[in-house]
Amino acid sequence: MVLGLLCAAVAVPTTAQAETGVDDVVSALGLTSEPADYVVLVDTSGSMNAGGRYTKVRTELGKLVAGLDSDDRVSLFTFDTKVTRRFRGVVGKKPTAVLAKLPRKASGKHTDIGAAIAAGLTELEKADTHRLAALILITDGKVDAPGSTYANSKSAAWKALQGRAAALGTNHQVAAYAVALQASTDAGLLTQAFPQASEVGASQVGARFAQVGGDLVRLQAAQALKDELAHPISVVWSGELGRALSDGVAVDAELSLTSPYPHIPVELSDVRAVASDGLSVNLSGLPASIELGPNQSVTLPVRVTVTGSAGWSSRVGLAATVSSPWQGVLTDKLGVGFAPRIEGTAPIPAAPIKLPPALLPSLATVAAAVAALGLVFWLVRLALVPPMSGLLTIRLGDRELADIPLRGRRMKVSAPEIATELHGLTGTVAGRRVPGGGSAVVVDLRFGSVRASGRILDGAALALGEMTVTFTSKRRRILDKIGFPDEPVGEESEDTAVGVAHWGDKSV
Repeated sequence: MVLGLLCAAVAVPTTAQAETGVDDVVSALGLTSEPADYVVLVDTSGSMNAGGRYTKVRTELGKLVAGLDSDDRVSLFTFDTKVTRRFRGVVGKKPTAVLAKLPRKASGKHTDIGAAIAAGLTELEKADTHRLAALILITDGKVDAPGSTYANSKSAAWKALQGRAAALGTNHQVAAYAVALQASTDAGLLTQAFPQASEVGASQVGARFAQVGGDLVRLQAAQALKDELAHPISVVWSGELGRALSDGVAVDAELSLTSPYPHIPVELSDVRAVASDGLSVNLSGLPASIELGPNQSVTLPVRVTVTGSAGWSSRVGLAATVSSPWQGVLTDKLGVGFAPRIEGTAPIPAAPIKLPPALLPSLATVAAAVAALGLVFWLVRLALVPPMSGLLTIRLGDRELADIPLRGRRMKVSAPEIATELHGLTGTVAGRRVPGGGSAVVVDLRFGSVRASGRILDGAALALGEMTVTFTSKRRRILDKIGFPDEPVGEESEDTAVGVAHWGDKSV
């Protein structure tokens, strides 16, 4: 577990007035200790024996492993011409067993750094890898890997390592370390896969290894704080903001501010209103700064004045400068961006139009004239569109397919349920007066890809594809039943549709 190692990595403030430090933030977060994975890649090429470098690495790794908790897991690899896994498992109660798997001497001929990083990524990509992990690359040389796909650090194989590391970061927090045991090595190539990797010199190895646990705690804290800061500070407005605009007076209102952050304290200063274009909203009576503790809500009285012209969807929101005593730790120590958002707006309705009293009689006259015009239009429409009676009869040759009763002044047309051959028939029919007396209807019908529209006089028919549509008024049906002789329909008017045949026309 990594939480207990933090004190080794972070200096504790010595005075009560000291600025907030990483350990203060971690303590406030109340992080739960959790196990971590440690993947260690050790160069075992022959040059590592020079200057006692290999012996020093064994010693410092022993200290690192000894400081881990029993449920932390170590994966130990050596690399030279090839990469070899030496150990994988939890530290347990015998951490010395991990280092016992290292070869006693480094005897390899080459240094395949890319293959070592690839092996480390493969280890971290396993399904049982913990959320927190560290990858440590230790070498004293440059890439020397004849025949390897990683022989050229600019190759596609190296670029693929970066993509794999980025994908790994979606669900894991990985601290990476490039340990260079000489002044000039290729350990820094680890940053091609892990851009945030720390580069560690030979003289820093012991101290830096002691801080690895603290680094993992920082990663854990950073992720928790990023999750908090993803939520906005909310503001709720109350008060008659519309009256402030319509009456041109300052009104009393309230602002309720709520922090969504379970741990981060914030302070708002330079609090101001921001409104839709055309409006200016001023706030007075607010304090110079507003402090919000974790998950705290405050309600503040405020005087609001609104000037300008509001539209139908005008709104007012709040802006402020947001700071925090944790801000330095967040941005400088943990790499967490600090840019809290403020959300919550209120509508400002448009001011009602106020007319001069002298204009009201004129408006009443205009309104009466408009109403009278509407009445005339309605009466004319009633005169031109009389109530219908009778039937629309649809035939195919000599066979009658359906009778559709007509009612009202206008109606939709559809096939009767029993007329299965006409399913899909749609349209409208409306009554129409005929000059000189008589009845007619105006139809607009569709059946599949066929359309027919026009006026049908009483007793006449209109073609709808291979079918005919006949209009028979109630009066005509009664005359037919008593055998009254046919009466001529009269001359067609100009708006008679093409294809309309008059009743009594022998060509129908």
